[in-house]
Amino acid sequence: MKMLEHLTVTEDREIFFNVEEQPCYYSHPSQPSGIFGGTTDALVPDKKVLTRNGDYLSTTNKNYRVVLNGEVLLPLQKQMINFFDPSVLNNVKIQDTVLKNGRVCWAEYTFPDIASGITTKTGHSTKFNLRFILKNTFDGSGSVLLYSGDIDTFCTNGMISGSYDVTRKRHTKNFTTEGFILAFGKSMDRHHEQVIRYQQWADTQVSTVKVKQLLDKLTKAPDQRKRKNILSDRLLAQFTDEADVRGGNVFALSSALTAYASHNSERFPLTKRGDDLSLLKRQEQVGKWLSSPVWHEFASTETWVKDYV
Repeated sequence: MKMLEHLTVTEDREIFFNVEEQPCYYSHPSQPSGIFGGTTDALVPDKKVLTRNGDYLSTTNKNYRVVLNGEVLLPLQKQMINFFDPSVLNNVKIQDTVLKNGRVCWAEYTFPDIASGITTKTGHSTKFNLRFILKNTFDGSGSVLLYSGDIDTFCTNGMISGSYDVTRKRHTKNFTTEGFILAFGKSMDRHHEQVIRYQQWADTQVSTVKVKQLLDKLTKAPDQRKRKNILSDRLLAQFTDEADVRGGNVFALSSALTAYASHNSERFPLTKRGDDLSLLKRQEQVGKWLSSPVWHEFASTETWVKDYV
């Protein structure tokens, strides 16, 4: 089946599952609130139970608004069909992830035919593909999130660029998809703007000393006496590896950060090997780093013209 058809059908994608809402009952302190009981169970009026095919998902506040994945994905996919040429859509890569029976899930859309490139002073070239990620939960743990970012095709680092590339809507009665549609419409401009920013980073040389100081601030590293295999030092080692290829610049440092966000490796092992949710949390963390005032000051060309050592 061509990818274009995947944007118009739902039967072959697990992520388009249904969620049922059930009344919540309380039966005994040893049992989780919300598990269905017998005739002696007491109704909990301010709670409700979410199930998938009869299997328990979570117990939520009665005002929690269930937002099915299809409620957001289908309008977004319609926008994709209207916005992009069919040849682009036929090559789009779709990857769905459903964890914990559907309590946490996300859908990724990567567009290999929508790419922009940069070149470092070492002569190394990198292309970036446009990517969207829609994340949703059915356990009351978070909002519905739409990320728009770029994939570094040199090492397939998933680059989520910070808060201005994230649209979030809470599970409330006022939930609408309008914000996600507007964010999608702006994504192309953001993609090109971000690649321009990457080129500026590639043109901005940095010193290892200043990189170490920045990483200590971002990761809130302990003082020298307590340093032992801490994240800051491992990120510095990754920067050194990236700099050997890309040059000692801000872009090499951003690549080191996104290597941490997207790889389960010997240098950056996950607590649970293969835990996709942990990787997504890392990406969210790196996104916050790259949108922080500390990072923006560090990455400023003007700062390095005055301060480079």
